[in-house]
Amino acid sequence: MKKIKYQGGLTKLLASEIGKKNKKRFGRFAETNLSSLVSGMTSAPVGMDVVSFSSGRDFYDQILSILSFLRYVGTPVIWTIYSDGSHTAQQIGLLKTSFDFIDVRESGQAGAESFEGICKKALLPYKDQLLDYARLFPLGKKLFYYLNHAILRPTLFLDSDILFYEKASVFNFILKEKVAGWYLPEAEWGCLDSRYKRKFTGQLYQANSGCFLLNKELADVSEGLDFLKDINFEYEYFSEQSVFHIIFRSNGFMPLDPRIFILSSKDQFDFSYLYSKEEMAIRHYTGPVRHKMWQRDWKWQLSILN
Repeated sequence: MKKIKYQGGLTKLLASEIGKKNKKRFGRFAETNLSSLVSGMTSAPVGMDVVSFSSGRDFYDQILSILSFLRYVGTPVIWTIYSDGSHTAQQIGLLKTSFDFIDVRESGQAGAESFEGICKKALLPYKDQLLDYARLFPLGKKLFYYLNHAILRPTLFLDSDILFYEKASVFNFILKEKVAGWYLPEAEWGCLDSRYKRKFTGQLYQANSGCFLLNKELADVSEGLDFLKDINFEYEYFSEQSVFHIIFRSNGFMPLDPRIFILSSKDQFDFSYLYSKEEMAIRHYTGPVRHKMWQRDWKWQLSILN
């Protein structure tokens, strides 16, 4: 059926308002009932760690992400949340009291004065660039924290706007594969630093840094961090993603199956969802479709019957 003029924009606006109300409703519920909800979710242990970087603004997105992991994957050994420094004491307290596997690390614990003590040796030649980027931009902090995180077992790195679904059981097979790591491929070529794109034409399976799995410590970070050094303290929005893209390619990472690991904004102007819960392992609800993370309420997302 042919759409009328502005129908898509109006639909997105209405869906966004519905999403805001559903998110607020979940927030009110979580403030007093989150611990009981978590305790009622039976979830088998899974032999992996999870790491997230998030903010106070995305607090309820982060909680829903954790709950969806419990619902569709299992209970991780530990889930480390690196805060950008904007979480309130109340938010951090709710995370720690509701999830016994959560470790919140607040911004400032990795300051310049302690860099030598916490930084991996392979990163020391790039400390000026990493610290400058981390001081100036949240994505710089994300890069700094993620690269310095110790890999003790398979570790999944996630943005806070990622939800898990029924096909997430595929992680049982992914964890058995003997590869260095896996990454979520971008929907299309182009979400990279302009200076990288000037050197390289379109590449198949460009990396998205919002979701990747490390099975072991990175063997080679030099090519990616040489790029960071070469841009000479002048950062763009996709500079962080470009560094990860280069590192993943240098270390022989494999792309996750884009048919079930979804990164798409094609349904942003529709009330309907392009993908069903039964068809997906994860979906990354990036900016254009963030409203669809909450357009249906949290019970629907977690397949909880009323």
